[in-house]
Amino acid sequence: MTRGEQVKRGHLGLLWVACVLLCACSARLPLASPDPPPVDAQALIRRGCYSCLEAAFAAAVESGTHDTAFEAALLLTLRSKELGLAYVPWLERAHALMPSGPGWLDYVEMVASLPADPWSGDRDDILAESSRHRRPRPVIETWRQQLTAGRGSSVFRAYLDLSLACGPFLSGQRDTATEAVLQQWSDVPVLLYRAGTCGQTSLLHVLLENDPDFVEVHFELGRSALQRERPDHEEALNRFRSARAGFPASATIAASIGSIHQEREEWTDALDAYDATLALVPSHRDALLGKAISLSHLLRHDDAITSATRLLELGHWFVADAHYWRAWNEYRRGLIPAARADVDRAKALTPNAPTLILSGVIGWRERRLESAEAELEAALNLDYGQCEAASYLGGVRAERQAWPESLAAFQHAEQCFDLSVVTRRTAIEELGAAQSSAAISRQIAAHERAIAEAEMRRAAAARSAAAIRRHLSSNSR
Repeated sequence: MTRGEQVKRGHLGLLWVACVLLCACSARLPLASPDPPPVDAQALIRRGCYSCLEAAFAAAVESGTHDTAFEAALLLTLRSKELGLAYVPWLERAHALMPSGPGWLDYVEMVASLPADPWSGDRDDILAESSRHRRPRPVIETWRQQLTAGRGSSVFRAYLDLSLACGPFLSGQRDTATEAVLQQWSDVPVLLYRAGTCGQTSLLHVLLENDPDFVEVHFELGRSALQRERPDHEEALNRFRSARAGFPASATIAASIGSIHQEREEWTDALDAYDATLALVPSHRDALLGKAISLSHLLRHDDAITSATRLLELGHWFVADAHYWRAWNEYRRGLIPAARADVDRAKALTPNAPTLILSGVIGWRERRLESAEAELEAALNLDYGQCEAASYLGGVRAERQAWPESLAAFQHAEQCFDLSVVTRRTAIEELGAAQSSAAISRQIAAHERAIAEAEMRRAAAARSAAAIRRHLSSNSR
């Protein structure tokens, strides 16, 4: 073999060795990535947002720390009650994970004793559950003493204590309890949240600014906006919408949105919100009533009658209101006997001004002029600002040829509708000073429609008053 051939073979050998080495390297498994650090469930509990508590529960279950999982489940039970979410599954998980030993069951009973939001579900179910778990004041005060020490983390016990102090059964203790929490736990968000929902609203703004995941803060801030001396419906609605985006399963939040739209006479939007509530809780009494009212103002009389009838079938809650709105729609459908039966039931339960007005109008239609006059007078005695009652009363008295009395009623109606127009125009001016938005435009449009209606009714009352004056003048000659 020549020297050149030897060199060539040597090069081939080196190449073969290199290929073997490369193949061996490519066949090796990649280095395993380091395990992620364990999730600190207690840190998530201290952080306190709903999604944080869910993550804390999952981490504690996975790691087998049942006492922490138990605490997270009970905190989620309380938060769900506050937000109008289904809380029973969390309470059941807490039962299943409850550590053995004394004291733990007391925590379950404390949480169970605090009532759910009344708009969170069927009112009968909520009342029954609340009555079953309600405890007398001495028991709750004893629980608060026990929470100063005992099983579980100190943050968990502090949250339970503040929840009891801010609950419906210990009036007068919330201020002291919140001050104590703020002194000891001023850097723990979960406790700052509970203090914020217990009257310290300013804390909630700071929490949301520091942690956007605290979506539930929007709901409480929305409620706070409605409790001001001059309620801010626009802020409340925006807050409720943000809360609903985070908690679409909350009947309380959906019903709260419907309530604002109803207050602002935005009937289509109110109906949508109440339908969303009923999709979550078909027997939701407040939503059924709100739906009946919204449908009535949208002149969907048959649908409104159906909603009111469903409310009456369920019974116990808003019975007088359901009879009233069913009668209101039956009257406009020309179902006079049915309207009379319903308004009489409503009147027997709640003889307020609107019910007396409706009964008087139905009586006028029935040609029962004396009783109609008496009921319309009674309505005005209860509420002198019932413009329609004065207008109807003028008409009934005119039919009875009680001319001076009829004139007085129509003059009252004129003045009343005048004041209504002034009030609405003032509201439009205030809305015009606010930042322009689609919602503001809708409110202004609603006021303008009401003004047009009031001006039309005022003009009709003025014409009737003028006709009576001419009649009286001609008779006096």
